[in-house]
Amino acid sequence: MPEITGEGFISNTVNKAGSYYMFLTIDGQKQRRPTGTKDAFEANEKLEQWKTEVKAGFKEDARMRYEKLRDDYLESGKHVQQSILDDLNAYFKNMRISSITTSKLKDFRKWREGDKAVLAYKEKSFQNEVAVRTLKLRKLTPGQLETIQEESREWVENAVKATTNRRLTALRAMFNYAVKQELISKNDVPYFPMAAGVDNVRTGTVSDEMFENILKELPGTLHPYLVLLNATGMRSGQAEQLTWDMVNEDRTVLNIPGTITKSRKPQTLALVNKEGKPFTWSMWIKKAVRVEGQPIFDTTDFRSQWRQACHKLKFGVYDPEKQTYRGLKPHDFRRTAISRMTENGVDRAVVKSISGHKTDSVFNRYDIKDLRQQQRAFEIMSGK
Repeated sequence: MPEITGEGFISNTVNKAGSYYMFLTIDGQKQRRPTGTKDAFEANEKLEQWKTEVKAGFKEDARMRYEKLRDDYLESGKHVQQSILDDLNAYFKNMRISSITTSKLKDFRKWREGDKAVLAYKEKSFQNEVAVRTLKLRKLTPGQLETIQEESREWVENAVKATTNRRLTALRAMFNYAVKQELISKNDVPYFPMAAGVDNVRTGTVSDEMFENILKELPGTLHPYLVLLNATGMRSGQAEQLTWDMVNEDRTVLNIPGTITKSRKPQTLALVNKEGKPFTWSMWIKKAVRVEGQPIFDTTDFRSQWRQACHKLKFGVYDPEKQTYRGLKPHDFRRTAISRMTENGVDRAVVKSISGHKTDSVFNRYDIKDLRQQQRAFEIMSGK
């Protein structure tokens, strides 16, 4: 019978999901579980219930249902994209963990990839991919068209399989979290049938000439925003959310809160060089009229303007009637900026402190607090 040491306790604060954790030392090992509530009284009742279950020899196992597996994972502060959750919730609703076998996971893949909406998306994506690949061909031979169609079909099929992989990856993470919390055993985790070789990694970048041509086609009000993306590799959605209260009073530092970064960690960017002068990309922030709480950049109608410009320049295909687009994306600036910095010898840790890119296990040990390294990086990129 498991032995409890001490009385256990509830965490002092709630977690990111808004609920307390409870702790017990069982057989000499400290264990933690989410209570699922932000009410302190209810949290203590959960702790007492847990102690009673342990003393009775009860252990949560594969009899638990999918919803508990999911909720425990989310309550720990983990994030899962809503579209992924929607598919998992629909297929595994009220299903016992013991029923989620490898065979059932294969059935999930068939169910998801055979969905009418997914099939319609595949066909639309196929047509767009063919259109993009034939953009710059002056004369298209039957043989070239056949090759393009075959490659486009494979690209789209792989893209759909990759999105199913992401759903299975999220579910696997939920299982592994439950194992770490000792809610289930490793034997309860099924083999996940992941499709191999289906990650269609985008490789496009934006050359200086392309960037200049894009600027010529877009309103001047959008230029400061695009210059920032091109220089720093910042995510476009994050840049849209930047407000003037994130800029310090002398406009030398941009402090980005974790609430708008993908990593959920705050980020700091140097806006001036060691001489106190702004970089080309930060000149707008240095000189523009400051209105506290308001967005730094005007991004009005940006998506539509971007698609029309890229269509005109043959960087993409845009159908205004169907509102569909395929081609160069603002996110390609991210790849461009990161590639440019690394190719010029900027240290990877500094690059990641600028772009806000998720760090790997090695660079997690680095804490870039010295803005002089960022200043030097921007100076290198400006040729100084």
